[in-house]
Amino acid sequence: MNAAADSYDVVCVGGALVGSAAAYFLSENPDFDGTIAVIEPDSTYEFAQTSRAQNSIREQFSQPVNIRISQFGMEFIDRFEEVVQVHGHAPEINFRGTGYLFLAADEHDLANLESQMEVQHQEGAHTRLLTPGQVKDEFPYMDVESIAGARMGSMREGSFDGWALLQGFRQRAVHNGVTYITDRVVEVKREGSLVTSVMLESGRSLPCGHVVNAAGPRARVIAHMVGLTVPVEPRARTSFMFDCRTPIDHNVPLTVTPEGVHFRREQHHYMTGGIPDVDVAIDYDDWNIRPDEFEEQIWPTVAKYVPQFDQILKVTSWGGQYAYNTLDHNLIIGPAPDLSNFYFGNGFSGHGMQQSPAVGRGLSELITYGEYRTLDMTPLGYERVLTNTPFLENVVI
Repeated sequence: MNAAADSYDVVCVGGALVGSAAAYFLSENPDFDGTIAVIEPDSTYEFAQTSRAQNSIREQFSQPVNIRISQFGMEFIDRFEEVVQVHGHAPEINFRGTGYLFLAADEHDLANLESQMEVQHQEGAHTRLLTPGQVKDEFPYMDVESIAGARMGSMREGSFDGWALLQGFRQRAVHNGVTYITDRVVEVKREGSLVTSVMLESGRSLPCGHVVNAAGPRARVIAHMVGLTVPVEPRARTSFMFDCRTPIDHNVPLTVTPEGVHFRREQHHYMTGGIPDVDVAIDYDDWNIRPDEFEEQIWPTVAKYVPQFDQILKVTSWGGQYAYNTLDHNLIIGPAPDLSNFYFGNGFSGHGMQQSPAVGRGLSELITYGEYRTLDMTPLGYERVLTNTPFLENVVI
C-alpha cells in the first residue's frame, strides 16, 4: 500500500475503534490491495467513546445476529495478541472473564430472560437461569429478597482493555500501510450515486473510491454531507468507580439490575453506571460528568442488591457518550442503497467496543467483495432506516 497517496481507495471517517477496525481488516485481507486513509480530528482520542467506555463483552442479546457478532469478538480477543503483532509485540488485552448477571424483578422479567435465553442457546451461548436461592448460593453477598431470579452468562463474558484493542488495530493497520491523518472531514462530495472525495478542514481534498462513516455520535453530521439521514444522536453516560469498605471474596460479575444500573468489579475497585432518568440527546462536545446520578440513582440501587455497598467511597468518575440509535438501539452497517460506495458503521448504542471486530471484518468484506463472506449482517442494514422498520434489540444496557 502507498502510505503517502494523494487519493485513496477507502477513507474511514473516524479513526477510533470502528474506523481502525475497518482499516485493520481491509489491510489484512490479501484480496484487497487498495490504499486506505483514516481521518481522525483528535489523534489523542481523549474525547472518543473508546477512551471512555467500560470495555465489556457479552453474548446475552435477544437478536441472533448480535449474539454472533459478539461471539466473533470473543474469538478475536482470545487471539488478539497473536493477530495484531508488529515486530513480535502487541498490546496486552488483559481479558477478565466474569460473566454477566441479569436480575429479574418479577415473573414477567424472568419470562423475558427465559425467552431470550432460548435464542441464545440456539446460537451456542452458555447462559442459565438461576432461582433466587441459586443466586444467593453463587453470590452470597447478594440480597435476593427483591428478585424473582436471574440469568447468568459464562466466563467467556467479561471485560478487557479497550485502549489496547484500539491500539492493536491501529498499530497493525499502520504497519500494513494504512495512513492516519489528523484532520476533520468538513465535506463529502458526491456525483450521482457515488461519493468522489472528502474535503478536510485543512483545505486538503482526498479523492476516494469508498467512504466509511465511522464517526460515532457525529454519524448524522457525516451522513448529512451526502444528503442522507441516520437516527443516531449522542446520549450522556457517566461512569463511576468506587471502593467498598467490606471486602467481597467472590466473583462480582457485570450485574444488570432491573432499574437499569449495572456494576462489576474492576481490579481492586468497582465500576458502575446507569441510564439517566432523563435520557435525551446532548451536544456533541458535551463530555460532562453527571455527579447527581451517583447519589440519587446509582448508590441506592447497588446498595439494594449488595448490602456491603451501603458503605462505599467514590474514587473517580468520567463523562462519556453513547452513539444512540433512536430507531431500534442497534448497529447500522452497510452501504446506502442510492450511494453504493458510502458505508455506515454507526449507532452501536453502547455496544461498539464488543462489536467492532465483527463490524470491521464485515465492512472489509462489503468493500472487497460486495457481500458478506463470513457473518451475514444484512438485518442491520440501512434499508430499515429508509422504511422506518425497527429491528429491535431488547437487551440494551
